[in-house]
This record gives sequence, C-alpha cells and structure tokens, in this order.
Amino acid sequence: MDIFPVLYVSLSSYILDAMKITDELIDKVLDRGENGTLDATPYMDNLKFLLADDEEVDLTEDDHAHLVFLGAVCMECLKETGQYKNIEDEEALYDLEDANYEALEKSDGDLDAFLDALSEDFPEQTLLEFLAFAILPVDPEDDDDDDEEEEAMSSEDAQILGFIRLKSIVDAVLLPSLSGE
Repeated sequence: MDIFPVLYVSLSSYILDAMKITDELIDKVLDRGENGTLDATPYMDNLKFLLADDEEVDLTEDDHAHLVFLGAVCMECLKETGQYKNIEDEEALYDLEDANYEALEKSDGDLDAFLDALSEDFPEQTLLEFLAFAILPVDPEDDDDDDEEEEAMSSEDAQILGFIRLKSIVDAVLLPSLSGE
C-alpha cells in the first residue's frame, strides 16, 4: 500500500480543519463594514503600518482608506476566530514585508506564482485569497467585459505594496508569540 496519498489527504484535511476563517465570516464582516458598523479604531496600532511612507510608491488618501478598511476586515475576522493579538514587535513587520517582497521577486513578478508560493503554508488561505482578490491587479484577459468596475487603488504599484503590507500584518498577528504566552 502506498502511504503517500493517505498521508497527503490526512495533511490536507488537517490544514483545512485548522483554517478558521471562512468566506461566510468574511462576507459577514464585509457587510458590517459596508453598513458602517465595523470600527477600525481598536486595530489601528496594528494597521498604522499601512500608513507608513514608502520611498518608491506614493499612496493616496483613498489608497490608505481602502487599506485600513481591508485591514479592519482582516483583524475583525481574526478576532472573531480567536486569533487576533496586538503586534508587539514593529521591526518584525518590516522583516515580514521584506520576506513577502522576496517571494514576489522569486516569482519574477508572476502574481499567480507569487500567490501560490505565499499560500503554500499560510494558515488562513481563505483570508489570503480575499486580500488578493480585493487588492491585486486583475489580468485583463481574466477580467469579465461586463464588469467595468474602477480599480480600488491608484496604481498597480500601490496595489502590490498594499497587498504585501496587509499580508505582513496578518503574518505578524498569526505568528506564535515569542514571549511564551
């Protein structure tokens, strides 16, 4: 008997069982955000990283507002699943941002390969997919002609920076505490 398929199925089931954030939860939190009952204030210590200046990419006020909204959705989903915590080490955010940029560089700018690499061991793949869909540029060939929706971010560079920063924040929140708590 070949054990690898059984092991793979067992491991895949374990990873899927470990994920706590569902599409339904994200939709519920998004609805609260859209009707004005989602408050980003409790999460601003973690989300202030989204507002930091970048030497190469200028984010507009609308870009910042969009990122803070998406960050609040992510933090609320993490809170509702018992995974939320304040980020204690701000330097870790910059290290995580660098690691995410390195993954982008390794994929030679291919966003599909980049997302595949990021999602490989990511504990909340549904949340990662939500962020990618909400921020990253869509290939015009993949985009429906019927959907002439305006981009939420001011440029493709802003989209990539925003995604990487949000992903870095989520990474930092999901990292095990180093203080042994």
